[in-house]
Amino acid sequence: MKKCKGKPFDSITLYLKDDESQNLEKIVDNNSEEFINFIHKIGLSVRHTSITTNYQNSSTTILTLKTTCFKVDFNDNFVRISPLK
Repeated sequence: MKKCKGKPFDSITLYLKDDESQNLEKIVDNNSEEFINFIHKIGLSVRHTSITTNYQNSSTTILTLKTTCFKVDFNDNFVRISPLK
């Protein structure tokens, strides 16, 4: 990993539940729908394919987000996540 430089833009604020403290993975997991909508807005690409052969279904979904650095600010009752530009 290397340090990212840039200015934050278009942030999302996720509010903490009592048991989350500063566990970013748990916070994002508990707010997954809101977070996915946010990263989709900043450049998430979704590609889905489905194939049926001899009555057997196979599907693949690929999520691609260009390399992006994020600034994460923790507060007592919320966390603010901002991509860097």
